[in-house]
Amino acid sequence: MFGANYSHSFRSILSYSSVCLLSLSILACQPAPEAAAPKGRPPTPVKVQTLKTELIQTRLQALGSLLARESVDISSSVTEKIQSLHFDDGQTVKSGDLLVTLEQAEEAAQLKSARADLAEHERELQRLKGLLAKQSAAQTEYDQRQTSKLRAESKIAEISALLNERSIRAPFSGVVGLRELSPGALLSPGTRITSLDDLSVMRLDFYIPSLNLKALALGQEIIARSDALNEDFSGHISAIDSRIDPIKRSLKVRALIPNADGHLKPGMLMQVVLITSEREGILIPESALLSEQLHHYVWLLSDGKAEQRQVELGVRKPGFVEIRSGLSAGEQLIYEGIGNLQAGMAVAPQGNK
Repeated sequence: MFGANYSHSFRSILSYSSVCLLSLSILACQPAPEAAAPKGRPPTPVKVQTLKTELIQTRLQALGSLLARESVDISSSVTEKIQSLHFDDGQTVKSGDLLVTLEQAEEAAQLKSARADLAEHERELQRLKGLLAKQSAAQTEYDQRQTSKLRAESKIAEISALLNERSIRAPFSGVVGLRELSPGALLSPGTRITSLDDLSVMRLDFYIPSLNLKALALGQEIIARSDALNEDFSGHISAIDSRIDPIKRSLKVRALIPNADGHLKPGMLMQVVLITSEREGILIPESALLSEQLHHYVWLLSDGKAEQRQVELGVRKPGFVEIRSGLSAGEQLIYEGIGNLQAGMAVAPQGNK
């Protein structure tokens, strides 16, 4: 009886163990429950602009000094006292206007005497001419009187020239400067009385490196800026020097700038810009450019994702750079927020241009 009970208990334990092992096997074969999927990364905010072509100018820059179109110091060629001045400081005068009169009483008296001599010779010639017709005078006497008349005329011309030297006139139209002498002052040759400048058109002289010789042409437009006036002025090249400075390897160039309002003054320093070529091209902000050694890249927006592209650069201007190849008008350039971009990354444009 004991053996029968033991056999029954053993069979029960064995059945229970089999059921447990079967259950564990079934559980082991079932797939593990999936973990909760993480949330997707939000698109990176960026700023983009639509590329377009615009006029790009290649420029040369230089510094130059202004000169009046015509400029001269008013002085005398003789030693004499100043009798009177006929101008005010800064006055506008015309060519031929009397500016200064020097003492000329002695020359005036000589001129009066020479004219009297001439009149006497002319009267005597008329008398001798009548006598020659009657054969009452010698031809030699008439010829001598004719020679005397010519000498009198030459004397008048000589004295008139001395008088002209004592009447100083404006050689061209312009503006006189400040007078430096007063009536009664003894004037010697070369002593400056005042200055005279033709300011209607200004000359601008500047130097350009000889390597840029082919970029220069007569009539070429220039832009000159005066920091003193905070204003730009337009002009054109009027002359190019025939020689290159062997030390500086530069070439002197002269431009003319209209100055109808008279704002420009001789001696002013000007910043000169020459436009050497013009073309249509694409300019992008320098902040949008990535450089690795000699290679340059930009990020573009394409179908909502970031795309990196290699480009070739052209000229630079403050804050911008020209793209010679690699981009086309109408494409979307990412110019801000490019620090952590990766190819194919989703981006969200904000504040587009």
